[in-house]
Amino acid sequence: MKILFQGDSITDAFRKPEEINPAYQLGNGYAFLVASHLGATRLDQGWEFVNRGVSGHKIADLAARWEADALQIAPDFLSLLAGVNDTQNFCKYIHADASLSVEEKAGRDAEAFAQFQENYAWLLDSILERKPEMKILLLEPFLLEVDMVTSYWREHLSHRREAIARIAGERGLPLVPLQEIFDEACRRAPAAYWAYDGIHPTHVGARLIADAWLQAAETHGLLR
Repeated sequence: MKILFQGDSITDAFRKPEEINPAYQLGNGYAFLVASHLGATRLDQGWEFVNRGVSGHKIADLAARWEADALQIAPDFLSLLAGVNDTQNFCKYIHADASLSVEEKAGRDAEAFAQFQENYAWLLDSILERKPEMKILLLEPFLLEVDMVTSYWREHLSHRREAIARIAGERGLPLVPLQEIFDEACRRAPAAYWAYDGIHPTHVGARLIADAWLQAAETHGLLR
């Protein structure tokens, strides 16, 4: 079974595609942890693990490279975690831009949100059209309040999370609730313990994602 991990820096996790060792090709994040677990415990599955996460990418960026980095790869199983950069881009650059009026900021956000929903839905529909039996696991983007990440960032992301949940529900696709999982974890240890800057998971944060991924994939029968 060929599993494609797609997304942004959380999936990328400093992968080195030029390396011969597949461990380096997978990066040092949750994709590596998932692949190492499945590859070591289910040897009869004939696994092939492919990581095409790209740091900094928004949903529109994924859409622009989807043909080469998803459709042509033709995986049996698509794992998608993306969306946080759409919020980070707006909050860092648009919302913080003093030269823009409140109305201008709202207009840009509304336009970006409409494009976000359209592109996210297209990513899924295009690959299901090409391969209707595709197994898909969606992972919810998340934020923790560390450093520059504020409650406003989380509120902004919540609309993207709701859109992803709606799109997943309309297509009957499983969605891993990472925001809830990380919020629960923050009751046991400070937010920075799980994601050092509120965005990028530490080693233990990556373990949380991997465990949730494996549990969801097993529950929904995606590993058969």
